[in-house]
Amino acid sequence: MKSITATAILWMLAGTASADTRLDMAIGGQTLAESTGAHTEWRYQWPAIYFESRFKGPEVTLDLDDSSNTFNVLIDGKMFMQLDRPGTRRITLNDLGAGSHTIRLEKRSETQYATGAFRGFFVPAKADALPAPAYPREIEVIGDSATVGYGNTSAFTKCSVEDIFATTDSQQGPVVLSAKHFGAAYRINAFSGLGMVRNYDGHEHPKYHMPMLYPRAVFDDARADSSPWAPQIIAVAIGGNDFSTDLHADEPWKTRADLLKDYTETYVRFVKTVRQKNPKAFLLIVGPSPDRKEYADAVIGVFDALKASGETRIDHLTLPKTDNMGCNSHPNTHDDAKVAQMYIDYIESHPDLWQRH
Repeated sequence: MKSITATAILWMLAGTASADTRLDMAIGGQTLAESTGAHTEWRYQWPAIYFESRFKGPEVTLDLDDSSNTFNVLIDGKMFMQLDRPGTRRITLNDLGAGSHTIRLEKRSETQYATGAFRGFFVPAKADALPAPAYPREIEVIGDSATVGYGNTSAFTKCSVEDIFATTDSQQGPVVLSAKHFGAAYRINAFSGLGMVRNYDGHEHPKYHMPMLYPRAVFDDARADSSPWAPQIIAVAIGGNDFSTDLHADEPWKTRADLLKDYTETYVRFVKTVRQKNPKAFLLIVGPSPDRKEYADAVIGVFDALKASGETRIDHLTLPKTDNMGCNSHPNTHDDAKVAQMYIDYIESHPDLWQRH
């Protein structure tokens, strides 16, 4: 990776771009393609979004419109630089050497109330363009902060809002690690603090819940991503926020039993919706370590209800116990690697899951 700061890199590279041919892209995660006059852009909000293209020659240009997120830029699979809230600009990378190259832009940060846009990779001539990378394996995970990678690179457990932003790296989260192990495309539909029916402490993010957000490419727009996506494996790992705090008097559930009933019924309906959209996928219902008894028992109840309803391409996984030394006692990258290994071990013991049924 470049040893100088991202700001310095941007200053050197952000000139008038000569590129005029947009490259085909592999896109990971839900995006919303929109035509805005002279160009098309892909708006995004979910964590761990990525764009990847291939080209020939020493030069490529990125066209961004994002003042809210941080990114990795990889050339030929190696970190080239990091971008911190680059804003609206075209960034030309040159002196990359002759021959074929792969460029990848990866969203690191979580932005719950801001979107960004990417307008593509460009090269000077059509002859420099190559087909986009293809990923026959696809995996999707639906979750909360543990799936996001919330504050996972922090050296401290007590974090400010800016600390959380700066130390969240979804590309080092458990889903990305396990997907990259298998050379798979990935889609992460996760939101810190969100639950299936009840968000953290009963008040956080009051207008959002996962069944509402899941079909949306960006959170405050009802439109869905229309790009082809048919994952062989979908994992659902959500519920920690539903059960982690005491109920308040103004919440709709009068007792924990009421909350459990609503959680179970809503979760089962939600998975049925996911199944309807993905009839051939194998579903993993992921629960916490047994020490989180209420949440763990609730997830087992959901799994049992789904099995009783006729689901056959489904299994239950239990997360390993984590040390939670990241921001605000969340998993750090060491924990994320343990969780990734759980997914890797399971999938390697069930290699038929990658087959299209």
